[in-house]
Amino acid sequence: MPTSTEPDPAPAAPRRGLLSAKASAISIVVASFATLAIVFGIMNSPGDEPAQMQTIPAEPNTASKWVAAPPEPTATTAPPAPPAPLTMDAQGFVGSAARCDQQQQAVAIARTNRSAMVVCQGSDGAYQYQGIRLHDGASLRLDDVRVIPAGFEARNDGTTYRLSPTELVVINGEALQSRDAMVEYRAG
Repeated sequence: MPTSTEPDPAPAAPRRGLLSAKASAISIVVASFATLAIVFGIMNSPGDEPAQMQTIPAEPNTASKWVAAPPEPTATTAPPAPPAPLTMDAQGFVGSAARCDQQQQAVAIARTNRSAMVVCQGSDGAYQYQGIRLHDGASLRLDDVRVIPAGFEARNDGTTYRLSPTELVVINGEALQSRDAMVEYRAG
């Protein structure tokens, strides 16, 4: 019987893609179980105190509402004159509601294309925000004012006014109402 000196053909090699996919799937399952075990351990670890809620007293409503501007002219009256240019001095904007009184110091005076505002500080250290809408002259005075890293934050019921050297951001509840770039800003 003749014998062959040639080696037997090699057995069929397994497909690498299939083995790699199985290994990846096993790794994912093992990692998932490990993550679940860690989370379960953290949640059930002894010595942790249950989370406690802290009650923060509500701030009194110290805000005044927007003061309505004069009514719009009727067809029998002349159209309103364009708003006068705003002149700024050390107390705020001359001849407007965005101005500190003599017992206050203006710590920020600012204007956007739509509004002018001033933050005043009284001798007691309390801040006050005073602003006007330029298109209708409506004014706003707020006593709930805080210093924030970017500038000042004034609150009126559910509306927050954030004043910085670069912009005025108005947030109503959780929704952004407006974001206006500063045209003028002076820190006092």
